Amino acid sequence: MVQSKGTLKERQRQEREQYILQAAEQIMLEKGYHHTSMDEIAEQVGIAKGTLYLHFARKEELAYALVEPKLNMFLESVQHAQTYNGTAQEKLIYLLEKEMSGAFFQFMLRSDPDLTSVFKAQQQQIDVLIGQVFAGIGKILDEGKEAGIFDRDLPNEMMAFQFINMFDPHLYLKMVEQQQMSKETFIRHIAKVYLRGIEQ
Repeated sequence: MVQSKGTLKERQRQEREQYILQAAEQIMLEKGYHHTSMDEIAEQVGIAKGTLYLHFARKEELAYALVEPKLNMFLESVQHAQTYNGTAQEKLIYLLEKEMSGAFFQFMLRSDPDLTSVFKAQQQQIDVLIGQVFAGIGKILDEGKEAGIFDRDLPNEMMAFQFINMFDPHLYLKMVEQQQMSKETFIRHIAKVYLRGIEQ
C-alpha cells in the first residue's frame, strides 16, 4: 500500500522534530539553557535556522517541549508513590530517592536551576501539572496525618511546598557537586530535616 504524500511529509516532520529535541537537550545539558542558541541547535541538526523556527518559534518553546514530558514523569512518580507498599514517610522517601535521579530534576540541574522561570507562555500548563503533583503529595500527607504520624495542624499546601523545595538544584549543586557529599547522604539528610519538621 502506498503512503499518501501528506502522511510521509508529516512523518518526516515528526522525525526532524525529534532530531531537533535530541540536539537541543544535548547542547543544553552541556552548556545550559541561557548559553544555548537556536543557531547552534540548527547547525547541530543540519537544518536552516528558518526550518528550526517552523517547528519551534522560540527557544523557550523548544525547552518546554523537553521539560513537559519530564514533568509528566515526575507526576507519574508521585502517583506510584501513593500506591507504594510502606508508611507515609517511606512513600515520601521513595519519591525523593526516585526523582532525585529522575529526568526532570537532572535536566533542571544540568541545563539551568531556574529554568522554569523562563516559561511565561506555558505558565498555565505548568500550573496544572504542578497542581496535580501537589494534590498527589497531599494524599500521602493525609495518609500520614490519619495514621497519627504527621502533624495535623500543619496545612498540606505548606508541607507539600516544603517537600518540593527539597528538589532545589542550588542546594544539590552546593552539597553534592561542590562539597562532594554523596547523593545517598544528601537525600538521607534532607529527608531527616523534612520529616522531623512535619512529624507529630
